[in-house]
Amino acid sequence: MNLPPLDTGKKISSHFSARVVFFDLGDTLIYFDGDWTKVLQRSTKCLWKTLVAAGYPLNREQFSQDFSNRMRKYYVERNENLVEYTSARVLIDCLMDLGFPEPDPDIIRNALKALYSVSQEFWNLEEDTLPTLHWLQEQDFRLGLISNASDVDDVYALLGKFDLTDFFEHIIISADFGMRKPHPEIFLEGLRLFQVEPQNCFMVGDRLDMDILGANQVNMSSIWITRRSIHKGTDYRFDIKPDYEICALPEIKEVVKLT
Repeated sequence: MNLPPLDTGKKISSHFSARVVFFDLGDTLIYFDGDWTKVLQRSTKCLWKTLVAAGYPLNREQFSQDFSNRMRKYYVERNENLVEYTSARVLIDCLMDLGFPEPDPDIIRNALKALYSVSQEFWNLEEDTLPTLHWLQEQDFRLGLISNASDVDDVYALLGKFDLTDFFEHIIISADFGMRKPHPEIFLEGLRLFQVEPQNCFMVGDRLDMDILGANQVNMSSIWITRRSIHKGTDYRFDIKPDYEICALPEIKEVVKLT
């Protein structure tokens, strides 16, 4: 993926003490343990049932196919242009194209809550997440979250499920910010919120093409966690190199001791 170069200054020597650690969420702090095909089928059914209960006379098969096709198109587009226009926008457009007036926001919110409640059942907390976050706080690191997601409420529901919300001083979600990782602006927003320089920050994530690329572009130190990465064990066709590579979260301790 080609993005315009940024002039954010060069990384300075590693003796600087990094004070902010940004984390990705999925496959970094939590992991999915389910059959995505079955989960998506159940999710779409729950979405349909909620809309019907709200007064929309929708044919289940037609609506499910239309909405699923739109979401697949959205996923492709957002990875190409890095614009996160949200699953709410997809659902609104779907209903309006079927001839309905613009829906009440509460109806959309409740429908998406039903949609995502299914997948939320299958997300689990990594056993080393809480000990690592506690340790970083004890060492006076400030913590932030930068997450790619099409629905803000879904992210907060997952954070609440595992009592993670209060660990993070700032939470940046692409559905709210409008741009996705690896776009530099979502990382620069993190720097602005914390009012820190990039050389005083780490970004921890599982995706080379999102977490690591984005951090590298703004000169944050990048930590690639490989245990659930889709790139693990593959011969990459893109040149994205992390500053550090770890298999599990406790290895962060050794990385930050080097800085």
